[in-house]
Amino acid sequence: MLHVDKYTNAMRGWEFPGWGDNLSTVASDSELNEIQAHLSMDHPKLSEWLATAICGNDILSSCLYVSGLVASKAGKLAPVALAIVAGILYLYRFIYGEVLNAVPLNGGSYNVLLNTTSKRLAAMAASLAILSYIATGVVSGTSACNYLASHVPSLEIVPATIGLLFIFAMLSLIGITESAIVALVIFIAHATTLAVLCVLSAVYVVKDDFQTLRANFDTDFPDINLAGDIMSGNLLTAIFFGTSTAMLGISGFETSSQFVEEQADGVFPKTLRNMWWGVAICNPMISLLSLGVLPLDGPGGIVDKKDTVLAEMGLKVAGENMQLVVALDAFIVLSGAVLTAYVGVVGLMRRLASDRVLPEFLLHVNKARGTNHFIIIGYFLVATSLVLILHGDTETLSGVYTYAFLGLMTLFGVGCMLLKFKRAEIPRTVIAPWWSCILGVSMVVTTFMGNLLGDPTILTYFSLYFIAVLSLVYVMFERTFLLRMCLYCMRQLCPSQRSDDEDETHSLRTGARGGQTIARFIREINEPAVFFFCKTPNLNIINKAILYVRTNEQTHSLFIVHCHPRGTAVPEGFKETVSMFDHVYLKIKLNFLSVEGPFGPAMVEWVSRKYSQPKNLMFIKQPNYDFAHTIASLGGVRVITG
Repeated sequence: MLHVDKYTNAMRGWEFPGWGDNLSTVASDSELNEIQAHLSMDHPKLSEWLATAICGNDILSSCLYVSGLVASKAGKLAPVALAIVAGILYLYRFIYGEVLNAVPLNGGSYNVLLNTTSKRLAAMAASLAILSYIATGVVSGTSACNYLASHVPSLEIVPATIGLLFIFAMLSLIGITESAIVALVIFIAHATTLAVLCVLSAVYVVKDDFQTLRANFDTDFPDINLAGDIMSGNLLTAIFFGTSTAMLGISGFETSSQFVEEQADGVFPKTLRNMWWGVAICNPMISLLSLGVLPLDGPGGIVDKKDTVLAEMGLKVAGENMQLVVALDAFIVLSGAVLTAYVGVVGLMRRLASDRVLPEFLLHVNKARGTNHFIIIGYFLVATSLVLILHGDTETLSGVYTYAFLGLMTLFGVGCMLLKFKRAEIPRTVIAPWWSCILGVSMVVTTFMGNLLGDPTILTYFSLYFIAVLSLVYVMFERTFLLRMCLYCMRQLCPSQRSDDEDETHSLRTGARGGQTIARFIREINEPAVFFFCKTPNLNIINKAILYVRTNEQTHSLFIVHCHPRGTAVPEGFKETVSMFDHVYLKIKLNFLSVEGPFGPAMVEWVSRKYSQPKNLMFIKQPNYDFAHTIASLGGVRVITG
């Protein structure tokens, strides 16, 4: 038998978490049946068109501002650039489909990386997602005010955008959220408006005998700003930089992955399909029709009116009434996207705070309305600063959003490949071929470089906000290390007057005057436990779980949980194995918990309730093909080992 002395390696009392315990409990059949009955209840789920409407409003609203921006880079080849983007999105249909079929949980890129890589890398994706929501709200708000200004010329864009952000901040504070029914009504109205505009524009082009279209096709390719130098445009620059800018036209595609748990079974792939058809048809068609209705250059042309191209098309083909209809439709849809940004960022930051990636005070709710006021007010202030710094310039704001969005798309594609490589045994019915993953990610990275080369100054603004968000996240990850550094400095500058022997008699002695407060704070940070469900006393699996927790979680307490059927014993040597690891890893307290009862969704919920532990801080090994449950049915537990 292996014998390990209980020697703490001269650790200070406050650093040692204590020795682990061997615990056992019983989950009664009545409790499990009650929980299972609750979990099996038919909770309302979103149907195909309700889910499509929520994310469709985002993705179809992009055509309101992307046509003009792409035309300024690609000129007459703008429809081609938008068609290429539709091809890239076709590849990502299956990438998103495989990931969310294998791990059907909310969170998008953050969730897939959390289940395949480290928490730190997942946190980087979360930082990009937060910045994406900030830029979405700002771009949508600015574009909404630009369209309103097309009919109210005296409207000041910057104050109006800040006012719009403030209104939706107030609505969010009082608890107004998205309604799937309202989203569907707006989606139908928006799609109808676009359809009517396209029909009227097509009639106008035919009556015009294609003269405007031919004139635009005879124009030269636009000059390109290449890293600050102006160079003459050609076929390659038009396609390359036009496609890079056109990626803005699929913003919103990632939205569906943020609420996949609220969608009915089988709906998510249909939502992806519907969004793809919307992008593949609307964006190139509207761009082509704009070339047939408006001159490309000159006053009142597409480039001149790039922020309100559709309103100008409405004015040209059917007069001021159609311009007003398009402007109001754009204002409503884009304003809805602002609300979506508020709702999305609140949900994401709540998840990150509960995962201990962001400060826990963000979870606080006000007593009056039960909303997360710190998140909402913080979002409003950061979004307002972005509007003021960039003076409401839609093109620059769109560039900031594009960087964040393309970063998320890249990480999602990488996450899909990691899922294939590291989590191959997780059951799934949708498979994205390796070539489509590699090609899709490569094309997204290429368009990212196109945006970087096109206007590198935008990278400065993006980097400032991204670094600010990322710094907050990584301070949370490294806060115990930073506190230990403070304690070390205090020992050097303000050493305790007590002797080392006296210090050792008190569990919070630190060797520094005033150090007990820091030591107490470190212990409070590390106090919350995490749980790992383990079927067998496999040394390799348990060791990998411990190493994962030590690397990714701020805790000094890990429960190894084993569930065994009634009438059966705990596998021989399980307790001893955990005890052995408890003596090997002195900086983490390993508790063995045996629960009598079958493992499943009800058991996970039972453990969560009994120990007041959120399920997002419970972990499992990668399930095999014969696993009786789906990851989604377990309520959000994390897969941490292969």
